[in-house]
Amino acid sequence: MQHLPVPATLDASERITITSGPHQAEFAPGGGGRLTRLSTDGHDWIVPLTETQWPAGRWPRAGSYPLAPYSNRVRDGVFTFNGARHALQSVPGRPHAIHGAGLHQAWTVRDVSADSVDLVLEQPAGVLGWPWPFECVQRYRLDGRGLSVGFAIVNLGDTPMPFGLGLHPYFTAERVTLNARREWLTDADGLPTGSKSVHVRELRRSAGGCDTYLSQWEGRAVLHWPDGHQLTLHADPAFAHLVVYTAGGSEFLCVEPVTNVADAFNLAAGGEARTGMQVLEPGARFSATALMGLQPPRAARS
Repeated sequence: MQHLPVPATLDASERITITSGPHQAEFAPGGGGRLTRLSTDGHDWIVPLTETQWPAGRWPRAGSYPLAPYSNRVRDGVFTFNGARHALQSVPGRPHAIHGAGLHQAWTVRDVSADSVDLVLEQPAGVLGWPWPFECVQRYRLDGRGLSVGFAIVNLGDTPMPFGLGLHPYFTAERVTLNARREWLTDADGLPTGSKSVHVRELRRSAGGCDTYLSQWEGRAVLHWPDGHQLTLHADPAFAHLVVYTAGGSEFLCVEPVTNVADAFNLAAGGEARTGMQVLEPGARFSATALMGLQPPRAARS
């Protein structure tokens, strides 16, 4: 199979803005279908993305980008599915294939209105070695509650396709509270080796950073800011996994609702039943929705 590259440089100069009351969301379709800003009355919920170009593999830690057709890493870029071995290409500087190719390609605008936008990616077979063609749609809606995103993916190939989806937002929050009951143990490469029952109630930015894989998190997490702003993340049961990531000393906190744990394809091939890996038959469609509920401090709402 021919391996198709992703663009060497992404152009995120074109921006689309939607609004609803005090809420505003901005997108860069050409920048990997990325949400570049989300704000309420000047408060930035995510790190604003100001860059207009960046090379593949060196994406800015800002905004929020889609994870498709899988989230997180695939060990050494190799996995086996239905008896066939597949070799994926890693982006420069990455030892493992990571996050799929969706964030490295230009998405197109299918529909846009004052408070909504649909971003679409039609990926042919072979991009970074992914052997199945597919269509992926991000359907963003902004209203009084906040910003919702409906994710959908269709297998355009003629054989079953394993897949996963997710969101990778760089929130400006200080901490997140939740009720997660399973954590995945990792090796020196940060890849899961198994899971254990836990009771995780809070994670926060720290000098040491964190890269934590959770599941059984009930589809709800609350992000907190020192000034009283709160964002409540609600996710469909399909987003059965959650990644909480922050680099040491950084000013972002990633809280990522995802359908699969890292390296899900290989773990599933090894018999692990909790990976969240799903399979789409030819022509089949999968969809799931997440909501970022935006809650300014009470004084700001009164």
